[in-house]
Amino acid sequence: MRTDMALEEVNTKLAQVALDNCEGFPFEQFANELIGAIDGPGFVPVGGTSDGGADGARVEGLYTKDRPKVFYQMSVTANHRQKIKQTLDRLEEFGRAVKTIIYVTSQTIGTFDKEEEDLTDKHDVFVRIRDAKWLLSKINYNEATKKAYYTHLHRFTDFLKDLSKSSQLKTSENITHPSVYVFLQQQVENREKDKHLVKTVADSLILWSLNDTDPDQDKFMTLLEINQKIAENIPWAKNIVGGMLSDRLRELVKKNGVGGKQVNYHKKGDKYCLPYDTRKIIANEKAIDEGVKIDVITEISSQDELSKLSIEDRKIIANIAIRTSQLFFEKEGLKCSSYLNGSEGSESSFIENTVFDRVSDALDEYEAQGMDFHAQRDMVVNIVRSMFYQSTENQRALLNKFSRTYVLLFTLQAEPRVVEYFQKATANFRLVVGTDMIVRALTERFLSKENQMTRNLFKMSNEAGIELMLTEPVLDGVIKHLIVTDNEYKNHILKRESHLTEDLIRESEQILIRTYYHAKREGYSNSWQSFMSGFLTYNELHTSLGKEELRAYIIHQFGMSFYSNDDLRSVTNDGEVNELAEEILPIKRNHQLAEGVALIIKAVYGYRNKWKEISTYPEYGYQTWWLTQESRVQRYTGDLEKKNAAKCIMRPEFLLNFFSLAPSVRDIRESYKSIFPSVMGIQMGNRLPDKLFHKVLEQVDIWKEQEDGRVAAKTRMLCDKLKAEHFDEDVNEASIDKFIREVESS
Repeated sequence: MRTDMALEEVNTKLAQVALDNCEGFPFEQFANELIGAIDGPGFVPVGGTSDGGADGARVEGLYTKDRPKVFYQMSVTANHRQKIKQTLDRLEEFGRAVKTIIYVTSQTIGTFDKEEEDLTDKHDVFVRIRDAKWLLSKINYNEATKKAYYTHLHRFTDFLKDLSKSSQLKTSENITHPSVYVFLQQQVENREKDKHLVKTVADSLILWSLNDTDPDQDKFMTLLEINQKIAENIPWAKNIVGGMLSDRLRELVKKNGVGGKQVNYHKKGDKYCLPYDTRKIIANEKAIDEGVKIDVITEISSQDELSKLSIEDRKIIANIAIRTSQLFFEKEGLKCSSYLNGSEGSESSFIENTVFDRVSDALDEYEAQGMDFHAQRDMVVNIVRSMFYQSTENQRALLNKFSRTYVLLFTLQAEPRVVEYFQKATANFRLVVGTDMIVRALTERFLSKENQMTRNLFKMSNEAGIELMLTEPVLDGVIKHLIVTDNEYKNHILKRESHLTEDLIRESEQILIRTYYHAKREGYSNSWQSFMSGFLTYNELHTSLGKEELRAYIIHQFGMSFYSNDDLRSVTNDGEVNELAEEILPIKRNHQLAEGVALIIKAVYGYRNKWKEISTYPEYGYQTWWLTQESRVQRYTGDLEKKNAAKCIMRPEFLLNFFSLAPSVRDIRESYKSIFPSVMGIQMGNRLPDKLFHKVLEQVDIWKEQEDGRVAAKTRMLCDKLKAEHFDEDVNEASIDKFIREVESS
């Protein structure tokens, strides 16, 4: 009997993109089907143009005569409080007796449990929220939920592939807006200066996290608590600075460290706090920060235009104006920062063109809290204009504090335009996967999913539409690696196996032997033969049948396309391949391997020419790369790189940091919502060094001085440089070795 194949598991990162971009009606259809699949037949969709105020209802039984009292509302609306109120009002108009409203939204609602409690108390109806995070956690619940996604939402990720459909070059926002250019420039300079930027940002976040420590009040923080505080407020920051927090703390504790001792360490309890002098500075900063905001509220409240309002309403109007200014930073942080700091050529047209939108957004937020000041919109618009164009000293100080916080977040990729740029830049990649990457993937077979760094990278690449290319030379390289490892085991280890210690096993140069003993210790394999048979029939290792088995395994396990030697030769010149092979023979010490590497390198350039990548992707750079940690071969490719004006090797760190571990647009927007309106919005930027702040603004000035064509060319160059030269020692260590080291150290 034939059964339908299971649908592919939904990539939740792509699903986030779809939720960010979907429209109301498709989302309602998706949500109806997903809720129906989870809640079962009790859920009845009742949406439509005459839905009586709800999109769905829950009935208690098939034959019940009671009218439903549990209703569902599906919405993409940003203002959930206002939408819930409108839904309940409309249900009341239709005479519905509502006991519970379940609000399903494509938005992420930060502390939704508190929201549920507040809204329940406010409306005297049980309010339950199913936001984007909940939807993403349920999207792979069963085949029906996956089908709901693929049927209604998946198409909202198609824009990631629109690049390949473009027949002519167009000037995009990546060129006409400074965000992408400045971010790429910062990242490339960071690489050239030994991670100076990331270290500085990590130090800033550590010092900010320790703001409230005080040994006199027994207030300390452990490394775990520092990590948690950063993760709670900037969830994706752990992917960028999390791995170096321990090292940076050790540096900040040193008396002779850069900048002197900035953090105190207490051995008892393994805890940290800020030194007395630093705490004094921060206490003074807090007083100044609070004073600046109070002064701004007082200044605005005292304006003649507000004289007819009550004292309380004047303060609310002042706070709405401040919130509007924060929304400008959320939408146009770089331009705001550049304008406020008097950068040359700074334009203020973006303020004038969008001030009504920003004020309306702020008024909507206050209305959702039960404070309707839409009648005073023009009044708030005039106040906000004055804050930017004719700032008092206090107003300028407050805006500059928001500016510094934005720049700190910007260095952590917290800019939607940057995230969307990298989504598009990677959407049409064709990556020739290196032998080393496939061998690493083999070694990760028995690790937990979260530790399968290479396999996860392959999986996410597949789901994002990136083509992973398995070439015949790489397949030959993997086979050769397996044979060499097998010979090492049989000739040097097997007869001594009973005498081997853990230390001796760790010294083996063959990573698959180290992997085998980990698998054996954990009970995954009981013999070398069974371990190797996980990849191909052991007795066929030296035969063409074994090579074919391994090819099929790699293609299906890691989602790759196979390119034979003939395919590669169709875009290369045999004479040039042979010439390069002779040059790199000393490091490969094998004619077949040298020829295979030379063929791959030449084919990368050949496919770039064949697919006309230099004209198809104006500011995204080349799409065809050799994905590998290989480095020695670059000693012999300098002339080739000069001739083609580009390198051919992409570091996997690029994909990890700017694709698979990057924040989503939704993450960024949620962080903005929680950071800017809170005290963090004022204080976080205090920890940002002046030098870094002004360096970012200098890059905006440089961007302004250049024509669009120059910006496009430089953006492309910077992106390609980042692909080829982004290096991270942590990524360079194989997952299996990192895992074994961590287990043994614990």
